[in-house]
Amino acid sequence: MPTPFQLKTLCLMLAGTLALAACGGEDQTGLSSSRSSQQTGGAAASQPAALAPPTAQVAADKTINKTVKPVELPNTVKPINYKLWFRPNPDLSTFDGRADVELEITKNVNQIEIAGHRINFANGKTVLQPGNIELIPTPEDTGDFYQLRPASGHIAAGKYSLHMEWTGIINFKTYDDPANQTGGSCGDDKYPGCSAAEGVFRVDLKSTDGTTSGAILTQGESNLARQWFPGWDEPAFRPTYEVQAEVPQNWRVVSNGAELPPVTVDSGYKRVSFEKTPPMPSYLLFFGGGMFDTLEDDFVSPLKDHKSMHLRIFTPPGMRDWAVPAMQQTKQALDYYYRYTGIALPLTKFDTVAANDAFKAQKDLNFGGMENWGAILEFADDILPAPGTPMSDYGMKVLTHEAAHQWFGDLVTLDWWDDIWLNESFARYFENKTKILFFPDRFKLTSEVLSKHSVMTRDLRNDAYPIQPNFNDWASNDFVVRASAFTYNKGGFVLRTIENYLGDSVMRKGLQSYLTDYSFGNVTPKRLWKELSKASGEPMEAIGDSYVRQTGVPLVTLDTQCDLTTGQTIVTLKQAPYPNQNKYPGIQWTVPVTLAYGDGLIRRKAVALKDTQMQVRLNGCSAVLANPTGLDYYVVNYGDNAWSQLLTQSTTIASDPALLTNLQQDAARLVASGLANASRSTTIKSLTPSNPIALRQMIAQPDLDTERPVLHYQGKFSGRAAATE
Repeated sequence: MPTPFQLKTLCLMLAGTLALAACGGEDQTGLSSSRSSQQTGGAAASQPAALAPPTAQVAADKTINKTVKPVELPNTVKPINYKLWFRPNPDLSTFDGRADVELEITKNVNQIEIAGHRINFANGKTVLQPGNIELIPTPEDTGDFYQLRPASGHIAAGKYSLHMEWTGIINFKTYDDPANQTGGSCGDDKYPGCSAAEGVFRVDLKSTDGTTSGAILTQGESNLARQWFPGWDEPAFRPTYEVQAEVPQNWRVVSNGAELPPVTVDSGYKRVSFEKTPPMPSYLLFFGGGMFDTLEDDFVSPLKDHKSMHLRIFTPPGMRDWAVPAMQQTKQALDYYYRYTGIALPLTKFDTVAANDAFKAQKDLNFGGMENWGAILEFADDILPAPGTPMSDYGMKVLTHEAAHQWFGDLVTLDWWDDIWLNESFARYFENKTKILFFPDRFKLTSEVLSKHSVMTRDLRNDAYPIQPNFNDWASNDFVVRASAFTYNKGGFVLRTIENYLGDSVMRKGLQSYLTDYSFGNVTPKRLWKELSKASGEPMEAIGDSYVRQTGVPLVTLDTQCDLTTGQTIVTLKQAPYPNQNKYPGIQWTVPVTLAYGDGLIRRKAVALKDTQMQVRLNGCSAVLANPTGLDYYVVNYGDNAWSQLLTQSTTIASDPALLTNLQQDAARLVASGLANASRSTTIKSLTPSNPIALRQMIAQPDLDTERPVLHYQGKFSGRAAATE
């Protein structure tokens, strides 16, 4: 049987799917009310506890400002609604587009500034109503921004409709190898597209019988929507969109809104239309069309309204049945996020597009999946396993990652791209939580610990980036290449560290308030920290900013001394930057340290180490352990006395594989850096898991070619939890 320490650790580490009773009956404030707890052993209940929706819907704060100022475009012109139309030419190399945009102009301006890249405005077709004011599109020096100027005078404040017409490029992949050429080369007159899945781009769907057919998709993140239509492609702008397209009659199409009845037009084409979207930034707008098959199902909300939402997965021809596992996992993920957030998606349908390409490999594209609101884009090789074979680890994770974005990124959206971690760190955080919950036979906490240490190693190099980098408009487009290890991975572990410090119930409460208060609006780090502080009473801005704005890893030194006069353990904590090669190293953090102590290390106390040194008194004279989950983002160096005391708890340590792995990794790192004697690593490496459950968790991952995943999560926690006080 698992030890009480294992049960407590499992309860704290599992995703936010547990009712409070499952973690031992904590009250609504969790651990943060007293910042300490004690596990007393024994089962809280004999039945598994489901993750119930919030007992009361979180009420939005009506006084909160959800808006932010745009960064590169003026805030004097605001788009309200887009009516967008486009039509690809027959060989899928170019398209015609037009839009009627409802605008609000707040003060007199001399021009309307918009973004556009590799588009050509039609002469005489840019007109502002009322007044029939013809505007002249004049490019700025970079070519990515245009000023729409009246021939003379200014444009008065008021509400307008802006009509624009243009032609654009449909991108495609080209190769240097002539045997794989799809035709032309980047930038030539006939094929001005380039090697990029940007704006509107072509794929050639490959069916199960080997035949191919051309299709088009779109990609708008971060500033790529401007290749599809001219406009305001900053996250600060959240207009609604009504999309129309004229496409071949035999195409199936998908966009963010639900499809309306099509209308036949000329030459074998049909006009397809979609419902108006929720207010959202342009990078989330999506269109896909081609010879897709579809697998359909319905999702029933676990919230009080039990509202049904239609689900579809678009696949290459002949691969409909290959989408069954992805459909099951999509429903599983939606159920989890509905329960965790208590917020239903403002959508009437939810689609996933799984596209392949006969001439491209996924590695040649510049992204792995995209969280378009209500129309996720994935790649077939990732999420459509051939019947009888398992989905890849990546495929299993990317589905829940993009589903998380429907709330974290889509419902609430970053203010500017240097805060991309507000999207991606959260998606990675939930991806890591759900993969262990959904697929316990495939993913282990020990693997998470090893991943954290891998990120730490990168975080100590001279090419490390802060989680919150400094991006301008152009640089934001390739943030994945340059900073993904930090905005995704380190950010996810920092959020897990914060969860471990606050407790899952407090973290969940703060995030529910965050999502509710800023729904259909923009968020900033300060707004996030404020919501978490409101839920916990803890200094979350100091903690959060110290992690996301700096590179490097905190080194926490811990030593202990028994005060016999009071029967207490005096814990001395010190912090310094771990030795690093950072160009601009972090200096000092507010480190959220969780301490485990007492017989069997079952008691907890969480402290914020904000100065270079602090002392903490704990009742009783016992061993003290920092970072009991093994997933907090700091390295701990124990003094000789603290280490000797900790080794007396070797049985407890060996019963928890994640904890043991982290102690072993910390020790090896410290020895390699000359910060600890070699015996430190030798001693802790000699410990091995002490029970069959722990041993199984330490075994390598299964052969993905021979073992099928087993889906366990059904909205319930299948284990038993020990009680706490």
